[in-house]
Amino acid sequence: MPITTPVPQDSLQQCAESIGTRYGAGREKDTPFSLYFVAVLGYVLRCKYGISRLINPILGVRTHQSLSPAYLKNAEAEIAAELDSGEASPETRQRVRFLSSFRTEATADFFNNITLMFQSFPTIYRDLWNGKSVTCATTGKSLDAVDAISAYFVDAYASPLIPMARAITGESVPIISFLPVHASYILHLHGPEEMGGHGDLGAKIDAEAVRSGVTTKEIGDKLFYHTEGKVNRVPGLPPMYDWEHFPQKIENDMPVSDFLRLAYSGFEACDALLSLSAYDFEPESMEALKMWYAKQWGKELYAVGPLVASRPTKYGISSNNDSISSDIEHFLDEALHQYGEKSLVLLSFGSIFWPSKSEYVEEVVEALIEKKFPFIVSYASPYAKLSDALINKVNASGIGIISKWIPQKFILDHQATGWFITHAGQSGVLESLDSGVPMICWPFKFDQSPASAYLSECLQAAFELVEVRTGESGMKPMFRHGRKPQGTLEAVGAEIREVLDACRGEKGSVLRRNAEDMKLKFSKSWGPDGHSRRNFDDFLRKFELNLHESTLAL
Repeated sequence: MPITTPVPQDSLQQCAESIGTRYGAGREKDTPFSLYFVAVLGYVLRCKYGISRLINPILGVRTHQSLSPAYLKNAEAEIAAELDSGEASPETRQRVRFLSSFRTEATADFFNNITLMFQSFPTIYRDLWNGKSVTCATTGKSLDAVDAISAYFVDAYASPLIPMARAITGESVPIISFLPVHASYILHLHGPEEMGGHGDLGAKIDAEAVRSGVTTKEIGDKLFYHTEGKVNRVPGLPPMYDWEHFPQKIENDMPVSDFLRLAYSGFEACDALLSLSAYDFEPESMEALKMWYAKQWGKELYAVGPLVASRPTKYGISSNNDSISSDIEHFLDEALHQYGEKSLVLLSFGSIFWPSKSEYVEEVVEALIEKKFPFIVSYASPYAKLSDALINKVNASGIGIISKWIPQKFILDHQATGWFITHAGQSGVLESLDSGVPMICWPFKFDQSPASAYLSECLQAAFELVEVRTGESGMKPMFRHGRKPQGTLEAVGAEIREVLDACRGEKGSVLRRNAEDMKLKFSKSWGPDGHSRRNFDDFLRKFELNLHESTLAL
């Protein structure tokens, strides 16, 4: 995914205001309840899993989700698996509708897609509000008219869509921003300084730009990435130096300060926040986040995670992926037969991140082969680099598979899988704990470093790698134990071998028990008295939403 210069925040806001004014003619008729979700990044999976929790038991609910074209087929396949249990009727399946409001080439960059989403959003939103049929811009498929929108859910980092929606539906439709990262990281990014947060980063950028005589674009990311050895104390997390939040040198890094500014303004503009994290996973951070949001803006935050696949797919979107997935399933079954339960290691850094030093990945793979751990490596990132020599060695070893695409939750749920080497993003962490699989954390950026510290120090459900850290900030000491990386391939090799040995020892058993304890808690979170179920019921009562008479637009 090529990364280019983003659309400036003020341009995004001007785009929102001008489009909103153009389309702000209001509702044409009064119709029943409907919800609409928009996800900006890769968080559409958890939106879909949330849909399935609502759709399956409630016959009156319809849903729509607006997606980037890249996620369209994946969304359809995943939700089909969630509902394909024999319990969901054909009528139920038809009530879940996916569409893309814009069309783009596969090579289009991320920021261009966001601009297209913003430009195309008002027309789709207005038509859904007025109970009209809509057409998917990617497939050309027409979706029949349904009941009009009664609630709108939007990614917190797509807040310019909020004034567009307000211009069309006014205050009659509640607008809910969902948070796609760990609650502790929202506190760090946007919470007050006394909670280890940045506060209003946008206001700080504006003030510093005036003081320095430069533009906000010139100073924004510099201010965000500035470190000075300050100790951040976020509720629920171990104390951390500010530089610990940037443990890796990132190739082709994307600007972030504009998005943080947008999210902060969205917190104020929306009617409530919906956290995709789980209260049982980070209760102290979640309570602090709820308290801050209520104090700052007098609004509620509802924690409804974990939203993970209850019936994870084995098969992909195309016939090629079907073949790959079948190979993986066969490999898992063989690993179970030859090496036993909880023997296999899954290595995946998601769809964006990959180490700047690919030789570190190769050293880890060498160690897995040497220690006779069966393993699966996913390299979905466009920046992933694996040498032909390594691929040939893995294929010759007979105990490993390397694949660009994997059915991650299916692998984590398999009896053969015992460990997950992960960047510790929210999706992977929640999926791993939901499967009772302990982790080996290799963080890169954003919420991953604090999550790694929390998982290893507080939950005791993961090992945290230190020697794999790179870059200026990554090479500095860590507050909780004073260690800093040596910066050598030999040190990386020694550490991963020590960790793999510990996986098979008493320490590994302790981490596994704790991960399995969290799995049990997660299994109850959406039960009749579960925390997520209670939170969602509170949300429905607050906004007087009756799902038995509803259409969800996502």
